[in-house]
Amino acid sequence: MEKKVYITGIAGMLGSSIAKSLQKDFVVTGADLIKIDMHGIAYAVFDLCDKQALLHSIEQARPHVLIHTAAMINVEQCEAEPENTYRVNTELTEMLAQICTEKKIKMIYISSDSVFDGEKKGMYTEEDTARPLNVYAKSKYEGELAVSHCPDGLVLRTNIYGINLQDKKSFGEWIVDSLREEKELFMFDDIFFSPILVTDLAEVISQCIKQNLSGLYHACGTGSISKYDFGMEVKKEFGYVNGIINQASSQRMNFKAKRPKNMGMSNEKISKALGIDIRTPKESIVEFHRLYMEKSEV
Repeated sequence: MEKKVYITGIAGMLGSSIAKSLQKDFVVTGADLIKIDMHGIAYAVFDLCDKQALLHSIEQARPHVLIHTAAMINVEQCEAEPENTYRVNTELTEMLAQICTEKKIKMIYISSDSVFDGEKKGMYTEEDTARPLNVYAKSKYEGELAVSHCPDGLVLRTNIYGINLQDKKSFGEWIVDSLREEKELFMFDDIFFSPILVTDLAEVISQCIKQNLSGLYHACGTGSISKYDFGMEVKKEFGYVNGIINQASSQRMNFKAKRPKNMGMSNEKISKALGIDIRTPKESIVEFHRLYMEKSEV
């Protein structure tokens, strides 16, 4: 019997990529507030925070695995709307963890590299203590704690970019479109991260299900890179001569939410557990270019 997978936030960049990746091996369904054409994948449309609707949808689907991608992710908006953020990022996760425990469904929770304070000099591992600095990061970390009590639960910390099916842009698409329009960009040279292409993460998640991985893992690109250097690598790969990327310091920005400067994470634990190699950010940009051109041709 084919395994059934239920994805929350299935119409989002990550949810839709996971759905597409898993479609060949699993029966895929899910739920989202937004309705888009998922090319043959049917899913329910409702407010995920409606517990009765959520429970009814999951009971109808009867999944073996639930992947929770739905979240509020705009860090500044989260800081301005803490109540709503905790409702979506923490309380919904707690509700799903409870449902999954009761129904004996394996839960996979997508968390964030933002749970650290950024003070470490090297790459963060799963053994490092989480010290979230802002509302978004705190809400995601509290979600991690809820899933950690699920039997067989899996928490994946990550930082994604890629192609969005919805009418909004990922970090990578924002860089490309800005350069194409010959805009001047200011990108931080003092914030480091380990971005993973969303299609690569989808494949990692597929392996996690097949190998029944549980626990806490960093599912990110191999190595870390500054936001500025990432932008410059995108510019180089896409061959844009026009459009300027300037180095900028995050300290000069008047953000509401305090941000960690070092979000670089080691993926050694998950790479060994699954027996896989994950692309470096620079390598993934080559594949991102191919996917971007593919989308442009449609």
